[in-house]
Amino acid sequence: TSQLLSSSAPDRMMTKGLKIALVAAIVLAVAAPGYALEEPGKPMSMTKQTPGTFVKLFLKPSKQEADVDCGVVTIPGKMAWAMKTTTYFGLWYFFNIFYNVANKKTLNALSLPWLQSLACVGVGIPYILAMWALGIREPPKLTNKQMKELIPIVSLHSAGNVGGNMAFGAGSLGFAHVLKAMEPAFTAIFSGLYTGKWNHPMVYATLVPIMGGVAYASAGEVSFNMLQFVSAMVSNVGFSLRAVIGKKIMSSSEWDRAITKLDGPNTFSVLQLGSTLVTLPFVVAMEGWRAIVPWMHPNWKAAIGKLDHAGTMITPGYLGWQLLMSGFMFQLYYEAAFLALDAVSPVTHSIGNNIKRVVIVVTSVIIFGQKMSTQAQIGSSVAIGGVFLYSFATEYFGGLAKKAAKK
Repeated sequence: TSQLLSSSAPDRMMTKGLKIALVAAIVLAVAAPGYALEEPGKPMSMTKQTPGTFVKLFLKPSKQEADVDCGVVTIPGKMAWAMKTTTYFGLWYFFNIFYNVANKKTLNALSLPWLQSLACVGVGIPYILAMWALGIREPPKLTNKQMKELIPIVSLHSAGNVGGNMAFGAGSLGFAHVLKAMEPAFTAIFSGLYTGKWNHPMVYATLVPIMGGVAYASAGEVSFNMLQFVSAMVSNVGFSLRAVIGKKIMSSSEWDRAITKLDGPNTFSVLQLGSTLVTLPFVVAMEGWRAIVPWMHPNWKAAIGKLDHAGTMITPGYLGWQLLMSGFMFQLYYEAAFLALDAVSPVTHSIGNNIKRVVIVVTSVIIFGQKMSTQAQIGSSVAIGGVFLYSFATEYFGGLAKKAAKK
């Protein structure tokens, strides 16, 4: 049976340290919003809410929360807000770790990135439809014109998803996330080109350590390959353009949330439905019709009986479970991320997103034994640090611009 890491004493100590680091990173990510990375807004009404109302609206995020009157004790609004927000962040990280592990296991076993991309967008559809049918979530209300306007956004979502899965399958999971940390750089540049509105020069200066760090890490990454690099860049372009174009299109009064019912999770659900239709024909074209019924695909049959990275026998049940788990966890982790975004400021969300990448890098080392060279670690740290600087610079100089506009 293969081992995750060498059984020598130094490696055992390193494994223990990495596990401690993983736990610490998760605790930090979950606890950070509750310890006031930002101050929640004051509620519009000073009327207290009952515990029943608080629980009923738990999955309806907001940037302010009224006090919760529990009779004997009253939970302050700030604490109630922190309880909801830390739950969103906790679920985001929890589902994301499960998604990345199951996703990588499936890609390692089958080497069918297009099928894996279809699973990511399609497996969650029964869950989406059930949420709407049962009235747990109000279904979106879109006109034919709005559905047509969503086509480019859906296509970009599909491209970003496929590029990401090809990058995850082509090399180290941790290094793929380092490459995908460049997404804010693409977003900043595309936003300026598409809208004609440019940020303060200092915002763009923070892109230097991001791109420089990735370049330095790439040069020192022993598992570096061009397929992973290009795929990750395609994913970055797809998701950044999705964000820029989507924000432009959905900023008009026609897209008012009160009318369309497109809150964060519903917006993502619509993208998932559309991307399933877009991705399906490409799966057939790139990996054959048998990929739609994967147990008939030669790669599925070839994987049966082999051992995975941990020495576990690969069976049909193993492959089916990992494929379904990765798709469902993808749906849930994105929904939790959207809930968190609706509860905090963009800069806090960006911080949480980058801590998430650190957690995934550490997870890839612990679970898959995918080590990074010292140079790759240094470059990765510089790149992720640059993303932190970018988030703060965007928030700070954007605030200055708004104040200047009001004068």
